[in-house]
Amino acid sequence: MGDKKYGSGRTLIVGEVGSGKTARTLRILRDLRKTSEGPWGILDFAPEEVGGVGGKLPLSDGEREGMIYLSPPIVPPRLRGKSEDEVLRLAGENRRQIEQVLPLPRDSGVRVLFINDLSLYFHAGSAGQLWLQIGKIPTVVMNGYYGSYFGDSPISRRERSEMELLMARCDRVLYIPPRCPANSPPPERAP
Repeated sequence: MGDKKYGSGRTLIVGEVGSGKTARTLRILRDLRKTSEGPWGILDFAPEEVGGVGGKLPLSDGEREGMIYLSPPIVPPRLRGKSEDEVLRLAGENRRQIEQVLPLPRDSGVRVLFINDLSLYFHAGSAGQLWLQIGKIPTVVMNGYYGSYFGDSPISRRERSEMELLMARCDRVLYIPPRCPANSPPPERAP
């Protein structure tokens, strides 16, 4: 299936942990590279993989060539934080890291932008602020977590609420159903 229909407007890919959001995003990116003109940008907000959760877009050096590729250091708050206060502190640090790079694709004249794991921004950032930075870019393909894997907490409720605000503004929202059992527990927190 060709993904040319994603060559304009805003596309948001959402789903549970492990559902294939990043793989689908990568497939769309590779298809659009064949048919769409740049300049191109990628914002990769995914943390390094922890217990099967997260992970950067697996791009080769050749695929990154000629693109603006920005990936600030991100820590998965719900997996690393040992208390609710620490989770919120880590989320705030992530927001600051992301907001340093968020305007760069727009300011650089990027016409096709991909954002991997934008839900990490929504732990402390807002859909409105994101939209201010991406709203004028002609083609944006984004993905993010939208599910129940991490349970209910203040940070999960905020993330879900901001994701729903973004969904309402997008031209296309693709929900990828989970491949892993719905009742799987989240991975253990790191020591």
